[in-house]
Amino acid sequence: MNDKLRLNPKLFEFGGIIGRRDFFLNSIYIVSIYMFFILPYMTWFMTKMQTLTEYFDYGKYFFAAPVLLQVWVLLGTAGICVLFVSNIIKRLNDINGSVNSGVNIFCSAIWVLAYFSILMPLGYAFLISFAAMIMYFILLFKSGKITSKLPYDFTKEFNWGAFFGTWLWGLFNKSYIPLWYILIFFTPWGFYFQLICGLKGNEWAYKNKKWTDVKKFNKSQENQALFWLIFYFIIIPLVYFILLFGLVFALISHINTTIKENPEKAESLVSKIEDLTSKYASIYFQSYEINENENAFYILDSDWESSSFSQKKNLIDLAAGIAASEKTKKYKETNPKDFKTFSKNSELPKTKIYSANTNKLLAEFVIDEEIFDKDASFFDAVKAGFNAYRFYNTD
Repeated sequence: MNDKLRLNPKLFEFGGIIGRRDFFLNSIYIVSIYMFFILPYMTWFMTKMQTLTEYFDYGKYFFAAPVLLQVWVLLGTAGICVLFVSNIIKRLNDINGSVNSGVNIFCSAIWVLAYFSILMPLGYAFLISFAAMIMYFILLFKSGKITSKLPYDFTKEFNWGAFFGTWLWGLFNKSYIPLWYILIFFTPWGFYFQLICGLKGNEWAYKNKKWTDVKKFNKSQENQALFWLIFYFIIIPLVYFILLFGLVFALISHINTTIKENPEKAESLVSKIEDLTSKYASIYFQSYEINENENAFYILDSDWESSSFSQKKNLIDLAAGIAASEKTKKYKETNPKDFKTFSKNSELPKTKIYSANTNKLLAEFVIDEEIFDKDASFFDAVKAGFNAYRFYNTD
């Protein structure tokens, strides 16, 4: 065979061809490496977002990021591009059955642009990324003229038992690489490592247990896959439901019994919960003022700037919940014979977070009413919902 078309599944080599399974496996390795470079910027960016729609335009703040962070992202992206282009070229060589320089250069250029789309306006970034994804799926699912003629290799089949069972499956099959899953389970790399286990599972298990009968090996892996599927999709949800139902039932029974047997104690319990809510608020906020028209909460600039978009959203939700609780308590004191409660949703539009240092507005929840007054499209309504949570920087 022509040396330029030799089988070459290595992560970084330009010559040769690569099959679909190894192309997908290398893609996972590359994405995992890329996350190492992009996560610091994404973490910084999440603290600067002002509305949820900006998440889809993560290049908006790129040039405002610290210089070292910009350099880190650009160098990492350049290195990742080289790795991915090498695999694209090998995959194209397999699909075409020959080396086609023109096609290789064109497809590689699209992916280089896609990786650097972080520097582009949202519209261009979306179009280029969409084109790159379409091309990727073509490369992934289209059979190669060369690899499709190779003998069937059962060790390259996806192993569902390894995917779901990871380290426990590994222990049973004397494969200890999956033990790394314990360390990265709560990191962004957890799911990618599961995919690697699934793709490499047959290879690891067959080699490490030294099987001699392929049929028995395949039967063993099928049984293990069935076990883990049942475990994850039936046993775990069932146990979770039973525990949750039991906990809720026990709590409701305890409250009902307390109310019936000792109403004064029940009243004291409610009062303690309300006091606890106020103390909980003091952990996050320096102070707050709640009145009919506005719920003003004050937070330190340093705490606000270090919070991600998700944390900021949780803070204003927490503030609205505290305001609802306080108003319910106050109404109950002034109207003991009347029953009325305030909810977080009703208080959210009235809740604002201010800087405890400068009194500058930092967060609010504003729904664009005009969107719903006019004949707006579905996408306009969704955008209005995304932009309802509005956060501002302290500077």
